[in-house]
Amino acid sequence: GTKNKEGDTATKETATSSTTTTKEEDETEQEDKTQQDKLITKCFTSASLSHSKTHKLIQHPLPIKPPGFTESTKQPTLHLTKKEMKRQRKRRRAERQRDIQDKQAAGLLPPPEPRLTLSNFMKVLGDEATLNPSQMEQKVMEQINARKLKHERMNEERKLSKEQRSEKRKRKLAEDTSNSFVGLHVALFLVKDMSHTYHRTKVDLNAQQNGITGGVLECSCPKLALVIAEGGPKAIKRYVRLMTVRMKWRGENFHGESDDDDDDIQEEEEVAQVLPGGEGTTSTTTTKTQKFNPNNSCELVWAGMGTKRMFHNFSFQSCATSEAARKVLEARGVAHFWDQVLVHASGRAEEFHFKLGGDDDDDDGGEKRGMMEVSEE
Repeated sequence: GTKNKEGDTATKETATSSTTTTKEEDETEQEDKTQQDKLITKCFTSASLSHSKTHKLIQHPLPIKPPGFTESTKQPTLHLTKKEMKRQRKRRRAERQRDIQDKQAAGLLPPPEPRLTLSNFMKVLGDEATLNPSQMEQKVMEQINARKLKHERMNEERKLSKEQRSEKRKRKLAEDTSNSFVGLHVALFLVKDMSHTYHRTKVDLNAQQNGITGGVLECSCPKLALVIAEGGPKAIKRYVRLMTVRMKWRGENFHGESDDDDDDIQEEEEVAQVLPGGEGTTSTTTTKTQKFNPNNSCELVWAGMGTKRMFHNFSFQSCATSEAARKVLEARGVAHFWDQVLVHASGRAEEFHFKLGGDDDDDDGGEKRGMMEVSEE
């Protein structure tokens, strides 16, 4: 019994000593961790920018937004491919058909009548068609006519009115040139003669339809016209095609058949009924008496992009001299357009009757030199 008591006492002492050792180790680890945290805090404090001597010498410029950038809350549109659109349409139609079939199975909708045609009604109707084929054929024709009338009625309901078609065409032609992704496009044209009613009306009419600003600046001496067009990329592309391809500058096949599209024919009909300053009066006699210039032509001088619109509308203006024409454009901030056209036309001085800088007849002074004086530079 004495030995057992001594063994129990030794076990208790050992357990007590191990417990004491564990507590001491925990306290030591906690102290080490506390010291490490203090050291990390001290390092962060000493490494802060407030103790840096070169921090004040570093400049941090504010980010500048690019020109034309607008912050819009509009969600981006997810454009699907043709294959994805067909897959979604097929899925929607299948779901709609499944709902109809479920309602028919539950008795909420009557079962559909068999779709009869002249080629399948003998198989579908069976003995009934054999006993009375004439009556069944009449029934089939009634069903076919009903389907046709339903189809035509649905097409008529979906058909847009005249105002809706006009609005849709305007939306299709409209382009936001303030958007940096679209941008403003500019085109310059050199026309030898813009005096004909057909040319003036068609140029003005297409500019209004495509939302193009700019104008036509005509100069009497030298006799030429500058056409300025500002608009979206699609509008300028259509206008360039009008001026360089579709327009009949020399009057070829004006009253006959041509290879132009239906839009050209419709525009010619509108042009034939509109005068430059008239309201609702026809110009049939004027178009017949006024002759086309057989030497007339139009050239694309330059096409590119601009920063902003320099014109508010599309208008016509005439000037007597080249200096006056340049002043008109200088007031708009685009005097270089006129210089560019003169440089382009300087290689054809004889055709436009330009007075070059090296010619004689200086008696007229600066007035004639202002008409068109191309420097040797």
